[in-house]
Amino acid sequence: MVDSTFLLSIDVNVLRSLPYLMGGVLLCFASMFNRSRFVAPIVITLFVYWFIRSHLQSPLSQPSTQSLFIGINVLFCAQLIISALMPEKGLMTRVGFAFLLILGSGNLILLFWGSEPIVIAAWQSIELPNYFVFIEHYWLTSLILLCHGSTVIVLGLIALWKRSAAEYALLLTWFVGFVVFVDFATPEVSSLGFTGLLLALFILFQQSNYQVTYMDALTGIPSRRSMEDYLPTLSKQYAIAMLDVDHFKKFNDTYGHDVGDQVLKMVASKIHQVTGGGRAFRYGGEEFMVIFNRSDTNACYVYLEAVRESIQHYHMTLRGDDREPDKQKGTERRGSAKSARPEKEISVTISIGIANSAQGLGTKDVIKLADENLYKAKQAGRNCTVRPDLS
Repeated sequence: MVDSTFLLSIDVNVLRSLPYLMGGVLLCFASMFNRSRFVAPIVITLFVYWFIRSHLQSPLSQPSTQSLFIGINVLFCAQLIISALMPEKGLMTRVGFAFLLILGSGNLILLFWGSEPIVIAAWQSIELPNYFVFIEHYWLTSLILLCHGSTVIVLGLIALWKRSAAEYALLLTWFVGFVVFVDFATPEVSSLGFTGLLLALFILFQQSNYQVTYMDALTGIPSRRSMEDYLPTLSKQYAIAMLDVDHFKKFNDTYGHDVGDQVLKMVASKIHQVTGGGRAFRYGGEEFMVIFNRSDTNACYVYLEAVRESIQHYHMTLRGDDREPDKQKGTERRGSAKSARPEKEISVTISIGIANSAQGLGTKDVIKLADENLYKAKQAGRNCTVRPDLS
């Protein structure tokens, strides 16, 4: 029979190896996509885990071990804050190299000098009021709790501001790291905690890649790539609508590309709100597509008309070059009798062409027919919807 103690030791060794294995795979993916913001939490997690396994296995009551424990906590928090404040410039740039150098330098300092007598004395000289009493968690000093409290505030504010997967990844890394440090006396807490963390980081990384691959960066609605993946899933009966912003090139030339981008965002948001089961995509440039699965042109016509009319009646305000940069002063200026010339309002319209699926027609053929009806809408004077039975 196989010794159960031997099997248990194998299981523990596998568990202890999982963070390294998962972290290595994640680093390869993040490096392939040149995502420095995702490399940071992975590198920080792997170093902290290795440091715990190799340098913090002796009692924390020893001054040298306590000094290392304080040091890894302070370094962990500092590196997360630096990672959150660093811009996403990719790994193969000066900023990327500088970022990795900062992470590596902090790790080396802790490794070579973390348990030196001068460092131990420095930690002991930092006397903070002990507002927290942890009888069973004596290793959590006021300095450590202050570092973690400051870190979660900074990371939380940045995550609320940017609302991206990379910021959520840093916040999640802090949370798991803090739990590991709080329950430091629990056997294998670092192996279990960081394995779960790296799994969660992988999920966040995949979500971020989905946003980059399938969502249009400018308008925030699904992109053409997403549309191409959706087309094969359609049933036998469906309708496709092509939508185009009228006179968009002339509009861009008149008001500039910045205003043009604002128009595209507005139009996209209105199209994305289409009802009747329609799914909106940015097809390219100023063209959009709405697909109605298990429907036909007669059924979806009313929903598309509602979108067209909502865009037609929406007025955008153009502010002049003399706009006051300070928001409060700008409000006072607009409310004064001596305010500058009135701000200009503009509106745009869209044209729509719809086509039905039919036996013998592929999705490309239906798109072509919808595009032809869109051209007919342009010829009919724009700002209208053309469907097969009206053409």
